[in-house]
Amino acid sequence: MNILKSHYHGDKWNNIEVSVLPVKDLWASVPRAEIHKGKEFFKPVMKDIKENGLHFPLLVVNSSHAQLVAQKKKYKAKMLAVPPDNGKNLYVVWGGSNRWHAANDLGFEYVDCVVFNNGEFDSARGMQILHRKPYQGRFY
Repeated sequence: MNILKSHYHGDKWNNIEVSVLPVKDLWASVPRAEIHKGKEFFKPVMKDIKENGLHFPLLVVNSSHAQLVAQKKKYKAKMLAVPPDNGKNLYVVWGGSNRWHAANDLGFEYVDCVVFNNGEFDSARGMQILHRKPYQGRFY
């Protein structure tokens, strides 16, 4: 298996089991950010992943279509268009969409994730600060 492993592979991150999920089964909720807060973003993130691997697993929400639509109403244009309802839950990348784009572009078939069930978008969003903190001043 071609897995983009995090430093927490096979373990837990923040007391949440790290799962390996297929990249193709994840839906990135925001587009690739070439620039973020006036700084080049995606290329340095991609370079860091190539050189150092994935530090943190992606934050993924197991969501119903209705739960995702509710988030789209809340975040509007900040999110991509919601995919059509296929009657199944979606694995929504709610923290790490650019890392998902990097994994996809680099040809990884699987990536480490922590999964929040039952549409726990607020919980996943709250955890994003833990992912960003070590990179303040570098990427953010």
